[in-house]
Amino acid sequence: MPYSLRRLFATLLVHCCPTNPRDLWERFEDPMSEDFKILLDLQAKQIQHNVLSHINEILHSMGHNINEYKLISEIMRTSREAKEAKEVHFERTITVSEADILLEKKLNVEQRRAYNVIIARIFSNKGGAFFIDGPGGTGKTFLYRALLATVRSKGFIALATTSSGVAASILPGGRTAHSRFKIPIDIDQNYSCNISKQSSLAYLIRDAKLIVWDEVSMVKSKMIEVFDLLLKNIMGTHELFGGKVVVFGGDFRQTLPVVRNGKKEDFIRESLLYCNIWNRLEKLKLSENMRAKTDPAFCKYLMRIGNGTEKVNCLTKLKF
Repeated sequence: MPYSLRRLFATLLVHCCPTNPRDLWERFEDPMSEDFKILLDLQAKQIQHNVLSHINEILHSMGHNINEYKLISEIMRTSREAKEAKEVHFERTITVSEADILLEKKLNVEQRRAYNVIIARIFSNKGGAFFIDGPGGTGKTFLYRALLATVRSKGFIALATTSSGVAASILPGGRTAHSRFKIPIDIDQNYSCNISKQSSLAYLIRDAKLIVWDEVSMVKSKMIEVFDLLLKNIMGTHELFGGKVVVFGGDFRQTLPVVRNGKKEDFIRESLLYCNIWNRLEKLKLSENMRAKTDPAFCKYLMRIGNGTEKVNCLTKLKF
């Protein structure tokens, strides 16, 4: 129970933004510490440190740090090496659920075709950069989960990343790309990722059989270029994305990269579509709307809106 409470507490900090995290911590510190109190040789300060350290590990897995929430007066110091070691341990010990393993048997025709192409590339030890092109509802996340489960169930590393924290929470072991690959938020000022080739994180990336990056349609093309340079540097090769199997996905009908004070053409110009890497990606299409498959007319209506072909009702402004 204390373990579950600590995980719930970390989830509340990240996703619910409590107005006073410190008050929440002080109110529930005792029940969150009960398992450590069983160890009689630990002092109160040591118990508190152990509880906070565990919460910090959970926060790290979600791309956050306990010092952001000011739960105690002191700053909890964790060396970069220790933090990366925890991240690597987390990735190497992700439990694959039985339900996720069975997803492979539930793929539709298009998902199955994409799945077979990607899995064949992974287990033939060949590189490949793919883009899963599918409108919302066509089962991109379903396909990612099937791929991740297949690779992880065989004892290999598969990294699941997305462009947003909400999307990351849907994938098992999901992290934002900024968090996982240390990509700077302001990509215009710092054109590199802060990962040493000798770090444990670099070894993790080298060992990864598969890298998934969802919602890539939301990010600026420079981020993908930086990611490409990072993998080339870590793998010591000039192959695209270091010869790794990388699966991108997204829908350009939805949110495009944000450009401050930009116009429509600026958003499009900053997207992956205008990156020289785009033409080198292998495109795999999904078109069957799995969320609304029982209502074909509604599916077509959504596509017309996304494609900008749906007629617009122009309302005359009322004069007062």
